[in-house]
Parts: sequence; C-alpha cells; structure tokens
Amino acid sequence: MSRDSAHARALLWCRQARADARAAQVLADAEEWSHSCFQAQQAAEKALKALLADRDQDLRSHSLTALLRELGGDAPLRWSAQARLLDKLYAPTRYPDALGEMAPMDVFGADDAAAAMGAAAALLDWVETELGAESQNP
Repeated sequence: MSRDSAHARALLWCRQARADARAAQVLADAEEWSHSCFQAQQAAEKALKALLADRDQDLRSHSLTALLRELGGDAPLRWSAQARLLDKLYAPTRYPDALGEMAPMDVFGADDAAAAMGAAAALLDWVETELGAESQNP
C-alpha cells in the first residue's frame, strides 16, 4: 500500500474513532453507562488502529494492550493504564452473562463512563497529534 493510501486509511479510522467518542458522550448523557463505556473502548481501539493503518501494520486485535505492543516504541508504557482500563470494558459492558448474575446496565455507572471516556479521549488526542489529524476533530 502506498504511503498516501495508508495515511488516507488511517484518517478514516481516526474519524470513526472520533464519532465513537461522541457517541460515548451521547450515551453517557442518556445515562446508558455500560453502552457509553463500550463506545469509549471502541473509540480508543479505532484510534490505535488508525496509527497501525498509517504504518500499514496488522489491525487484527480488540485488545488495546496488544495494539500498543504492535505499535512499539514508548507507546505501551506511556498508555498502559488507559489500555488496561479500556480492555476490561470490551465484553462485560455488552453481554448479560459476562458478569455472572448481573446485567451490564446494572453494574456500570457514571464514574465508569467518565473514566472510560477520559482514557479514550487521551488516546484519541495523542493519535490525532501523531497523525497530524487535528483538523479531523470537529
């Protein structure tokens, strides 16, 4: 893939990540905490995949920790706290059997959503800076 194609693909991933971050906020405003947490996780996952796409690297993982390892450099250390927080939200925020006898909507709250959105926003802002994609942020 050409450098221009890879960068264009990365910007698509980045735009979708930003849309997911907005959706997380809308869901939080509606007090749909578990859904907000998941959308925040998705925003961060797509942001990291934007950087990998820009480098024409493998995008096949839902683990932010794994995606950071794929990126290499200081990214895994620098963003490990955010990745660990968000990795924990991938499945249990969606599936009623992921938490035993409790539905996600009864487990996750405003604090969880705020933490998830904060972690996702930090990762997304970093990725946009790395890509020179600040203009993609409406």
